[in-house]
Amino acid sequence: MTDCQHCHKPMKPATANLLCANCRETYWTLIRQLGHVQLPALRSIMLRQARIGTPTHTPNKGNAPLPIDTHAQDLIAESEAWLAEQAGKIRTAYAGYDWRKAWYAIISNRHTILNMSTAADDYAALEHIIRRNEQALTPEDELIILGTCPNCDSMLTGTPEAESVTCQGCHREWAAPAIKAARDERLWQVRITGTPSDAAKELKRYGLTVSRNLISQWLKRGKLSHATPTEHKRQYTFNLGELAALLDCHR
Repeated sequence: MTDCQHCHKPMKPATANLLCANCRETYWTLIRQLGHVQLPALRSIMLRQARIGTPTHTPNKGNAPLPIDTHAQDLIAESEAWLAEQAGKIRTAYAGYDWRKAWYAIISNRHTILNMSTAADDYAALEHIIRRNEQALTPEDELIILGTCPNCDSMLTGTPEAESVTCQGCHREWAAPAIKAARDERLWQVRITGTPSDAAKELKRYGLTVSRNLISQWLKRGKLSHATPTEHKRQYTFNLGELAALLDCHR
């Protein structure tokens, strides 16, 4: 019996493949996603042909070209370098192809790519690239605050289901669950003054979904010992850590 070199689970029956059937399928899906969805979208962003999030009004004062999005440009360069490397492993001449031809070469050689001796490392590198691209292509209002970077204290944002996050400040990569756990501890130091609806909206920024009605019920039942009323009707000073802890128990 052999173990998958990516997920490290036993493969039954034992095969000569380095990746299990599930990892092979997921790896191939990511390859198709990179060339079919992410790179075209990133190139549009780079050239300002598309915008993530809500468009803002820009006064039209002349015909100066719009600036290139350098962050998208960096992501494109990393993605294209990965494709060139894999295509070059199929045939040396393919390494000089542009990204689209390199991707087509890879797609046309599925068996070769999935059975490369470097498949596990290539898959891990691609996962990292896909995660960074996905974050760049996600509208800001769908991102949540995962926490702060342990290295430079920059705010880390990502999708709710993110397994890892890359700091935009120091470019270090961190495991999202650990970052979230540290964030939840620090929430005990964060207070917000407002209505239950305001508190629910603030928690949503951290990926914690709770209704204003549930917070109101906790208040009526005396479960929020750290919530103190203000001089304004229906407004309290809430401790976000207490709300997060109660929500965790409520699930």
